[in-house]
Amino acid sequence: MDHDDGTVFVLLRGRRPIAELQVLRDDFPRTWCRIHPLPEFEEIRPLLAEGWEAIHGRGGLWPIVRVKLLRLRLRPDYGGPLIRKVLLIPDGDQVVLRYRYGRLATWRLLRQRRRAM
Repeated sequence: MDHDDGTVFVLLRGRRPIAELQVLRDDFPRTWCRIHPLPEFEEIRPLLAEGWEAIHGRGGLWPIVRVKLLRLRLRPDYGGPLIRKVLLIPDGDQVVLRYRYGRLATWRLLRQRRRAM
């Protein structure tokens, strides 16, 4: 499904924004986004690539641990709950995003959407 509504996620490292991700295409469970990086994102881009390679068995455990220690989170730009389980697959100026809402976050998101209608 293509997104023409301009959905944007803010990528956070801890509490600091490091990039905006503009959704281009959504094909569950993957979402393709264009990266609008802030300077701090360029520092972690190589770690994300190494972590992705390690997930596919082409590296050790440490790259995966380093990515987890980054404490990456997503926040929809329209508000809503933080998304804590985030996997970013960098690909040039785009990124493939995989995320999962927890039960409480899903409930809050649905409640917020109902209020907005």
